[in-house]
Amino acid sequence: MSENSRMDGALHTIGETARLTGLPVSTIRYYSDEGLVPPAARSSGGYRLYDRRALHLLDLVRTLRDLGVDLSTITRVLTGAESFARVADRQAAALETQIQTLRVRQAVLRHAAAHNADPGTTAEVHRLARLSAEQRRRLVADLVAETTRGLDMEPGFAARLRSMLPDLPDEPGPERLGAWVELARLVGDPDFRTSVRAAFERHAADRASGADGGDPSGWKRAERTLLDLAGAALADGVAPGSADARAVAVRIIAAFADAHGRADDAGFRRWLAERIRIGADERVTRYRALIAVIDREPPEPDPVPAGRWFLAALEAAPLSP
Repeated sequence: MSENSRMDGALHTIGETARLTGLPVSTIRYYSDEGLVPPAARSSGGYRLYDRRALHLLDLVRTLRDLGVDLSTITRVLTGAESFARVADRQAAALETQIQTLRVRQAVLRHAAAHNADPGTTAEVHRLARLSAEQRRRLVADLVAETTRGLDMEPGFAARLRSMLPDLPDEPGPERLGAWVELARLVGDPDFRTSVRAAFERHAADRASGADGGDPSGWKRAERTLLDLAGAALADGVAPGSADARAVAVRIIAAFADAHGRADDAGFRRWLAERIRIGADERVTRYRALIAVIDREPPEPDPVPAGRWFLAALEAAPLSP
C-alpha cells in the first residue's frame, strides 16, 4: 500500500485499482455491485473511480474473505451491525471443527494406504472414525453389559471392566485410529462376544460355588507369579515336559492355591488348568492391548505365552499333588 500513500486524494479507475490491490477487475466490480465497496465517484464517461478509502476497504474485504468470512457477514461488520470480535470467535470455532474433520480424514487415508485397504474397507474405517466419544464408549459398554448380564460378578472386577472404555481423541493419529477400528471390529465379532460371555459365566459360577475364594489382590499376585516364572522358563527355552518345567509348575500351582484359599488337590489342578485355558485367549489379550493404545496407557504384559507354556507343562507330565 506504499504506492497508495503517495496518491492520497487521487481517484483511480477500476483497472488501476485492480493493479494497486491485486484483485481482479471482476471481483472489484462484484464487491461494488453488492454495496461492500462503492466507488467514490464516476468519470465523465460513467466509469467507476475509487479513492484511498476504497482501496483500504478492498484490502479489508479480501482479508476477511481469506479468513473464511462470508459476504453477508462482512457487510454486517462494515456497517457496524455486528462486532468483528464476535465474528472472529465464531469463525475460529468453525475452523476448529473443520480442522478436526480434516485430521480424521487424514488419519483414515493414512490407515488405508498403510493397510492397502479397498474403498469398502476405507468407508467402514471412516464411519467408525466419525463416531462420537459417547458412541465409542457405548459400543464397548454394550459388550460389557451383554456379556455380564444376570451374572453375580465380583464388584471390583465388574467395576474394572466398566472402566475400560476407549477415549479416542478428536484428532487421532493413524496408530490410535487403527487400534480403534480393530477394537470396534473385535467387539462386534459374535464369536468373541460368546467367548467373553463363557469366561464371565465361569467366573460367576466359581464365585457362587466358593471355588473362586480369596480376594482380587491375591489373585493378581498369583497371576504375577505365573507371568514371571512361566515367562522366564519360556524365555530360557525350558521344555514343558522337563523336570525343570515340573518344578516351575508346582510353584505356580502353590501360588494360585494360596491366593484362592484352596487345597492343592487333583480337583483344584483341573479347575486351575481350565481357568488358565479360558484366560489364555489371544483375543482378550488383544482387546486389552487395543484399549491401552487408544487411551495411551502402558501396555500390560501379554499373559497368553506364559499361560500356554504352563498348560503345556501340565499336559506333558500331569502333576499329582
